[in-house]
Amino acid sequence: MLQNRFCMLRSILVPLGVFCCSLFACSQTVPEPTPRIPVPESAFVSPHQYTNAFFGFKLLLPDDRHFQVVDLSESNKALQHFLFAEKSVKKGITLLIVSAIQVLGNPDEEAQKAAFLAGEQGAKAPEGVDIGGRLFWKNQTEQKTISGKVYRFRYATGLREFVLVFSVSAQDGRQADELRQNIESVKFFDPETAREVAGADSHPYLTDRVRHWLESAPQLDVARLDPGRLSGNVYSNPFLGFSYQFPSGWHAGQSSLEAANPNARRDSADSKKDQGLVGQCTRVLSVATKDPQEGHDDSFNPRIAMVAADPSCFAPDLNFPDSVHDEQAMELFGQALYRAFAGTAFLGRNASRLIAADLSGHVFLEMPSGSAIPVPGSTLLRKVHMSFVVTSLRGYWVIWLLESDTESELGRLLRTSISFVPPVPATAPGTH
Repeated sequence: MLQNRFCMLRSILVPLGVFCCSLFACSQTVPEPTPRIPVPESAFVSPHQYTNAFFGFKLLLPDDRHFQVVDLSESNKALQHFLFAEKSVKKGITLLIVSAIQVLGNPDEEAQKAAFLAGEQGAKAPEGVDIGGRLFWKNQTEQKTISGKVYRFRYATGLREFVLVFSVSAQDGRQADELRQNIESVKFFDPETAREVAGADSHPYLTDRVRHWLESAPQLDVARLDPGRLSGNVYSNPFLGFSYQFPSGWHAGQSSLEAANPNARRDSADSKKDQGLVGQCTRVLSVATKDPQEGHDDSFNPRIAMVAADPSCFAPDLNFPDSVHDEQAMELFGQALYRAFAGTAFLGRNASRLIAADLSGHVFLEMPSGSAIPVPGSTLLRKVHMSFVVTSLRGYWVIWLLESDTESELGRLLRTSISFVPPVPATAPGTH
């Protein structure tokens, strides 16, 4: 059995942009496959409208039978997401493309850059316009070619960690004007209402590339996953292939998501998030607290919880990084973790960096954060130091959630030990 300590992980640091990298501080006849959470390509299409369920916007489509939906997703490059396109060959070629670019810098600044049209020497700078209450950067040009005039224009806006881009190239001036008006009439809404906004005459739409992801993804089931076992303060899981030693004197058990976070006092929106996909797609393996949970008063109780999660719920289009040296993969994965868990019992909203390290051939990622909880009988708030640590085992994410009201104690918690053993055969419950 190979045993290492989390405090060894501080030795490998990977600097990143928005998230730093350094861990364990001390250690349509056929139904569309459906992602468990929306991905950028998640959408609905009807004869008159495209509705995106990830970003939350709707775009009117040309009322012209000559337009046909085309799939350009195979041309995607790193960080690029093809969302939707329509093409017409009436009176020349007209092409509408909707795409999203995942950016590492400021989305608003990157949107202005994305609005420039390729091949335009000395082109004027994009102009800012308001569309649907959002700042868009707009650029347009007319080019003379052998076959006639070509109208080109592009609109871009920063949204979340993406730049949303609408591009048009048309040889038919009437079609170009209609597409321009449709883009400038885009409406934004709460993505959770996408099904209702799309209307009864719409159907789910995914690109070929995303469909392939979904069909080839491992079929995991956290509900049937081997929960492992406790012996004293040592937790072991033969199926996942590891054991973990809780601090001496702590009180360990196997518990529910709610009991795994006895200190949480969060608003209704965060509670809803906890009870939604986080609750459906995770399973608490074990939890330990410094003091017994039974009969504990209202004071803070430091804790460590281990949770298994189904990655298809949280990052279906991303693989777990296989190297601490792949900065781009780390950056994207850090953003995915933040989108999925910030504001839940797992991660504070102030998380701003990702720490990564290799431990015995396993990549571990840590995202430190914090929260503030009321002090019983007082108007004061107690600062809580949190650490979210994750690795990938047998296709599942295995997550450590650590909380303490002092930074020094959190450091000591990160020094506890993990050991790896050969996992049992894949026929064990939890994979299919």
